[in-house]
Amino acid sequence: MEKFYKPNTVAILFNEKLGDSEDLANKIKNNISDDFEVFVQSVGVSLQNNLPSNPDLLISIGGDGTILRCAKVLNGTNCPILGINMGNLGFLCEIDSSDVDSKLQKYLSGDAVIETRNKLKINLVSSNSKKEYSALNDLVVSRGSKIRVVNVEALINGNHFATYKGDGIVIATATGSTAYSLSLGGAILSPSISNMIMKPIAAHTSLMGGLVIEKDVVISLKASSNEDLSISVDGFIDNKIEDFDQIDVEIDNDNKAFFLRSENFENLYWNSLAQKLDLRKGDSISG
Repeated sequence: MEKFYKPNTVAILFNEKLGDSEDLANKIKNNISDDFEVFVQSVGVSLQNNLPSNPDLLISIGGDGTILRCAKVLNGTNCPILGINMGNLGFLCEIDSSDVDSKLQKYLSGDAVIETRNKLKINLVSSNSKKEYSALNDLVVSRGSKIRVVNVEALINGNHFATYKGDGIVIATATGSTAYSLSLGGAILSPSISNMIMKPIAAHTSLMGGLVIEKDVVISLKASSNEDLSISVDGFIDNKIEDFDQIDVEIDNDNKAFFLRSENFENLYWNSLAQKLDLRKGDSISG
């Protein structure tokens, strides 16, 4: 991991749907504005209007959904995100809101490292257009509001792999392996690796834990159904698609997401994950 140095400009983006998040954002600004150039903005405004300047650090106040939106705001930049959790599990967050007073200054002083996370590059090719998306967590191809079977043809590097019949399919990064894919029974991947997970949704025939696919592979999807189809990118970018539109998905080698972490993050990650997933019920068998 790369060493982080004390920033000059700090952006604080808060989730406007969480009642106390703006208050916390302004409190942090008041506490640090003597040492840094600071601006505060809701993440919703930032998605529509971009940031007023290029920060050296972005502080996200909310939960994992807020961080995904912040990653969209920062798409294509090298600015790291420091997540302050006001949500539920907060897999991507570094600090709980209750610990801001005791822990934030350590990160702002440069006593931290930068973690790099992979993103998906998604190309949607229809009969009359082509769109490109970027995802930190996942791409979901699914049915609309009516309960109808979705047929998804999956190709790996242009070769037909499988055709699934079910509710759709999820393609997730290692980061996204602790999100929707996990709720479907998918495997958890170490955040440092560049693999993808392909996990069908309620398929009639399924790979139990999903398929783990190495980097430098292109997954191509074509879906069809008797009702509407849609794609969802990171859970907040939604678009309808037509039958047999082609969706090409791969790890983006040029566009990454960056997070500010404590210097012993790699040692703490699995312990934190086990706690958040409540995996340590009962006593250790080793005594």
